[in-house]
Amino acid sequence: MTAGIKIINDWGTVLIDDAFPTLAMLAQGTVTLDSEGSRYIGDHAGSVAVRSTAVVGSQYYNQIDGYPAGLYLFGPPGAVVQWYVYAPPQEPPSSFGLIIRDSAGRLMFDAGRKAARVAGLRSASTRPGWQGSAQFDPGRAWAVMPLVSAFDSVNSFRRWGDPQEYLQYEDVSVSGGAVNGGTITFGMTSTARRTYGPYYGLPLPTGFTYTGNNASLAVLDVTGY
Repeated sequence: MTAGIKIINDWGTVLIDDAFPTLAMLAQGTVTLDSEGSRYIGDHAGSVAVRSTAVVGSQYYNQIDGYPAGLYLFGPPGAVVQWYVYAPPQEPPSSFGLIIRDSAGRLMFDAGRKAARVAGLRSASTRPGWQGSAQFDPGRAWAVMPLVSAFDSVNSFRRWGDPQEYLQYEDVSVSGGAVNGGTITFGMTSTARRTYGPYYGLPLPTGFTYTGNNASLAVLDVTGY
């Protein structure tokens, strides 16, 4: 049934509302970034929070030239990353705890799932070299979730193989965060490379760049997760 409930903390922030879904953990894992500074974590329909001592971010890509569709992490090669994917609670609901649905019967909150516990929000106009930081309780575990990702995508083309064959290289940097105790550092990740092709044709295409200047990030409490 519909609960018609709102839960508000001492600062007036709405934590649970029967009219809006509370994000719940869909998947989680730990990976090490490869020699190019990236790692595929699956085709999950959700938002990614990352926990690493290095600045790490994420981006969703469609399928292209051997790279499957889904979520990719970016950062320095060899970085160890704990990741958490959050999405509106999925049907069927868990078998215990409080379940809240809206007036249309859609699942809004499921106490049996790990909820996204937002502790802070940051926004910035980010360019290479931008960096910011914030302090949180060092006794808790924190992760950074990009809500709006700043990015640089620099694309270049080089001949490879026969005279009409070439490869496309995409050098990617996205906004993200690093967690060191209670210190959260925000900024742009180191550049990771993706390679597409081979393609065929003359003349060799001209390189191009895509950029997104603005970032918005949430800090999540993942203690016990």
